[in-house]
Amino acid sequence: MAVRLAIAALLLSGCAWFPFAESDCRGVNWESRGYRDGFAGHPQQYERLVYECTRFGVTVPEAGYFKGWKDGRFEYDRLIGLRMRRD
Repeated sequence: MAVRLAIAALLLSGCAWFPFAESDCRGVNWESRGYRDGFAGHPQQYERLVYECTRFGVTVPEAGYFKGWKDGRFEYDRLIGLRMRRD
């Protein structure tokens, strides 16, 4: 049972164990990155992006990322059949 819990914890932590490289932060279209996260059904990653990219002196624009994420998540929800208001 303990082994199963440990494996589940590792799987759920996912990519949080792998820090970003500088190339993951520089020259990124943040709206596009947000769209990809949302369209894949992922929760927003803004906090992690800010934490990781600040180490390289890169500012992640909140408005751009969330606009893309919201648009991508709307498409994801539409494709899986959920009804969601688009504000």
